[in-house]
Amino acid sequence: MVGRGYVPAELDINGDFMQRIPERWDGPNEWYFVSIITKDRQPIFSDESACLILKQSFHEAHKYYPFRLSALVILPDHWHGLIHPAKNVVIEQVVGAVKRVVLRDLSHKESIWQTRFPDHRIRNEEDFMTHMEIVRRGRNPALPM
Repeated sequence: MVGRGYVPAELDINGDFMQRIPERWDGPNEWYFVSIITKDRQPIFSDESACLILKQSFHEAHKYYPFRLSALVILPDHWHGLIHPAKNVVIEQVVGAVKRVVLRDLSHKESIWQTRFPDHRIRNEEDFMTHMEIVRRGRNPALPM
């Protein structure tokens, strides 16, 4: 299945930037590092009950789209995870299910999420460990280690 990458709206110059992003191919047996950000960077997860809802949403999403979650860090306005979708499941399905469950359980009528999300397909064990460390430290992957 083919998906599109993510570019923040502020980088979408003249509306044509997204057309130049290369397509991503989802493959079988892949690990992904994802960053899921709230709309307008709202600090929704500064509330502990919202964090519990997010954690529970992974269990519910797993019923419909099986996956393995190797690491998760929840920050006030986003979360990072290392996710391995099961065979015939793509990362967009997993993330979409988690987002929908959180939205429903927080009783929000409008989306709290940015519409797209950055992801990184893990290339090898070293790459996996690097992203595991990012999650462990609970830091922005754009910052130097």
